[in-house]
Amino acid sequence: MPQTLRVIYSAFRMAMLHWMADPQWVIPNVIAPFVFTFVALTLFKEATGPFGLYAVLGGGMMGMWGNTLYSSGFAISFEKWQGTLEEVVATPSNLLHVIAGKSVSNALFGLVNMMAILLIASLVFRVSLDVANPVLFALSLVLTLLSVSALGLIFASAFVLTRSAQVFTNGLEFPIYVISGSMFPIGLLPFWVHPASYILGPTWGIEAIRIAAGQENVSLTFWINVSVMLLITLAYVAIAAFLFKKVETKSRRDGTLGQA
Repeated sequence: MPQTLRVIYSAFRMAMLHWMADPQWVIPNVIAPFVFTFVALTLFKEATGPFGLYAVLGGGMMGMWGNTLYSSGFAISFEKWQGTLEEVVATPSNLLHVIAGKSVSNALFGLVNMMAILLIASLVFRVSLDVANPVLFALSLVLTLLSVSALGLIFASAFVLTRSAQVFTNGLEFPIYVISGSMFPIGLLPFWVHPASYILGPTWGIEAIRIAAGQENVSLTFWINVSVMLLITLAYVAIAAFLFKKVETKSRRDGTLGQA
C-alpha cells in the first residue's frame, strides 16, 4: 500500500506540473465552466430560494467533469504523444495506479475551479451560499470528486483503443452535463433517459451535495445517495482495472504502444 500511494502521488504531482506548463487546458477546464455558470446565474438572477446555489453547484460539477473528461480521458494518449508511454508501461508500477494519480489531479483542479465559482458567485452575483451542513457538504464533495476520477479511469483506458478519442470527448461533454442533473433536475428529462442518469456516480453525488447544502439535519435520502455513489464508484474502479489489463495485454502482444 505505501508503494501504491507513492506511485499515485508521483503521478498526481507530475500531472499538476504538466497542467501548469501546458496552458491549452485553460479554456475547456477553467474558462468554459465559468462561462456556463455565469449564463446559469444570469438566468436564475431573479429567482428566489435555492436556485442560485443550484446553478453554482451545477457549474462547479461541470468544471470537475470537464477536467476529468479532457485530461483523464487523454491520460494514456498524452504519454503516447510525448513518447513516454513505453517507459511508463515498462516500469514495475501498475499502469492503473499511474493513471489514477493523473485522474485525481484533474478532478482536483475541477474542485478548485468549483471553489472559485462559489466565491465569484457570492461576491459578484450576490448569491446566498449558506451551507446548512458544512461537514457533510465537504464529505459529499470529496466523494463526488473520487467518483468523477474513477469515471475518468474508464475513459482513459477506453480512449486509447480508438483513434477517435477527440470526437468521443466532444460528443460526451454536454450529454453528461444534462443527464447527471448538474444544471436542472433529471425529473425534467424524458423517462427513457433516467436509467443512463442513475448509472452515473456524479448524478448521486451532486444530489447529496445539494441536500447537505440545504438541510442542517440531513435525511436518509442523503445517505442513500452517498451509498449508491460509492457502490457505483467501486464498479467504475473494477471496470477500469479490467480494461487497463486488456489494454496492456493487447499492446504488449501487438507491439502497438507507440502507434498514433
